[in-house]
Amino acid sequence: MRTASLFSWVLLASALGLGFGGCAGDDAAGTDTDDASTSASASATTTTGGSTGEDSSTGDGATTGDASTTGDGSTSAGTTTTAGPGTASTTGEESTSDSGTSDGSTTGSLPEGCSPEAAELVELVNAYRGENGKPAIPLSPSLCTVGAIHTEDLAKNKPDAAPECNLHSWSDAGPWSACCYTADHAKAKCMWDKPKELTVYPGNGYENAAASGGAITPAQALDLWKGSPAHNEVILNEGIWKDFPWGAVGAGFYEGYAVLWFGVEADPAG
Repeated sequence: MRTASLFSWVLLASALGLGFGGCAGDDAAGTDTDDASTSASASATTTTGGSTGEDSSTGDGATTGDASTTGDGSTSAGTTTTAGPGTASTTGEESTSDSGTSDGSTTGSLPEGCSPEAAELVELVNAYRGENGKPAIPLSPSLCTVGAIHTEDLAKNKPDAAPECNLHSWSDAGPWSACCYTADHAKAKCMWDKPKELTVYPGNGYENAAASGGAITPAQALDLWKGSPAHNEVILNEGIWKDFPWGAVGAGFYEGYAVLWFGVEADPAG
């Protein structure tokens, strides 16, 4: 059963000293970025549903969790997530595309809620998946909306400011459930439920997050997550994520924060 296997992985990771949650230094939905080297300091976090006793499920009976990295070298995941400080090499001016299609490519008008940067990141993710023999994931307006809201909340309200809170945290300044996401994943449901709280998306959401002292481009964010084994597995559906075929992906950028959201279900919004 996927829920049991994920929970076992979380317990093992905890025993090995891996962090889970969205706090600085604990975890990031997807993977940790402690081992990512870049020319500009940045932190990446990903959280992906680790089983925490909550009854959230992906619709097919498998519960998933969230993963987020907070730049402190920890990872959090319902499945597995890591986060840690990383450096990302800048690649010059960022190129953006103003279009997006249901197959993840950005060649038309952008779906509502998806910024050019979000569409570019999804396009880069799908190109990277293609290089590794993985199918493209449809660009999700709903998950883009969640990503846009979360990055703005992180930048303006700093819910991860407390030492124990990571980048998967949410403030109490909006129409969503607030939480301090900690390394023990006690608040995993806080992440999983965000797409359902904020959009018409019917399933759980799993997040990779990154933060930089300055601007961060889609290419830099992806490089951070690619450099973190845990986050990389989320992006490529490998390791504990192999039984979670992504049916939707979205992203958000705001003032030095970048997030990437995955979901198993297709997005009814398009």
